[in-house]
Amino acid sequence: MRILFVSEYFYPKIMGGGEVNLQFIATSLVKKGTEVYILTSHHPGLKKFEVIDGMKVYRSLRTGETPSGLKNNFFRSYLFPKTIVKEIRKIVQKQQFDLIHFIGTSIIAAPKLNHLNIPLFATVESYPGLCPKGDRIYHGKNECKQRCTYTKFLTCQSSSSEIGKTKNRWYLKYNPPLLTYIFHYFKKVQRGLKYCHLIAISSYLKNILKQHHLDSTVIPNALDTEIFKTQGLKEKSKKGKNQKMKVLYLGALIGSKGPHILLEALKGLECHCDLYGEGIMKEELVAYSKKNHLNVTIHSPVSYAQVPALYHQADIVVFPSLWPEPFGRISIEAMAAGRPVIASAIGGIKETVEQGAGLLVTAGDVKELREKIKLLISSPELRNKLSKAGLSKVKSYNETSIIDKLIKTYNEKIEQ
Repeated sequence: MRILFVSEYFYPKIMGGGEVNLQFIATSLVKKGTEVYILTSHHPGLKKFEVIDGMKVYRSLRTGETPSGLKNNFFRSYLFPKTIVKEIRKIVQKQQFDLIHFIGTSIIAAPKLNHLNIPLFATVESYPGLCPKGDRIYHGKNECKQRCTYTKFLTCQSSSSEIGKTKNRWYLKYNPPLLTYIFHYFKKVQRGLKYCHLIAISSYLKNILKQHHLDSTVIPNALDTEIFKTQGLKEKSKKGKNQKMKVLYLGALIGSKGPHILLEALKGLECHCDLYGEGIMKEELVAYSKKNHLNVTIHSPVSYAQVPALYHQADIVVFPSLWPEPFGRISIEAMAAGRPVIASAIGGIKETVEQGAGLLVTAGDVKELREKIKLLISSPELRNKLSKAGLSKVKSYNETSIIDKLIKTYNEKIEQ
């Protein structure tokens, strides 16, 4: 089988769980004897073509440097769709493919490629085609339960602090031409969903797609659990006695991810907290930590290769998202590393933190989160119990089970 994956970003340009998952499943498919090609965007310092672990990586697409900021998002919405169609047409003239698999917003190109008579697949790992703001938080407060219209979008965004990972400043909030452009782009991404065999990364996401009258197959993100376990052996000896309990946060420093909720919850607790990330709330979080004399360190993001070590340097992992995360990679990684996790009971996170494998809290409830952190700090027995339960649960996300299901889905859909 010969597969062409299309992704806006790809290793080493990792923006989130989508890129992490693609790298892992593509590498795993190569091990199974599959020919894997990756079409992605080019960025300074990266080669336009190279072979990575058997994958042929073509970097000829154009997009924004990051998913944040007005300028970057303009480049993403204007240049990216055009270059996908152009570059795929070029590459299929040189090579035959059994299928094309879109990741994330690259699905926007699907309607213009339907004539190629190549089966089209898409992994739906977020909400670009289901919510024009990208977060499914209605009026910036609660999980959205509606199918969006232009009128609903206008009223919803006007009371939201963010659009995607960009701060919703006045010149965005009260800018009809720009808002019309954003909604039009959303509808184009949404249209692409109808042309592909859809893979949802959680049952939660499958149900949302069903609300839009779209069928999908649930295949969770895969995880190399052994990397997280192995790193733990290296880190154990580094832990000193009588150290303060360490709390870890990994993720973007934006409102929808809830880092400010975590900092509020830490007031009065005896622990040290490390936050790793970048985003529009960084200065606000630094100022809040200083004002309230919190024992907090905010670090720049690290490469994914360094992430397993961060889990093993921590005692508790907190995943305080306010938005309905489609999956919940942080909780899976924490459990694979044998660390107890406290996570928001929202979206796909609830599927990853269940059956006693972690502690769930109401999204945005500072008091409840504080009590759960306090409970874990004071109870080594509970931390140990959750760690063992988590290690057992993550077996369902290992390479073999996920890749076998993916290949089975490819074959079934192609034969239809």
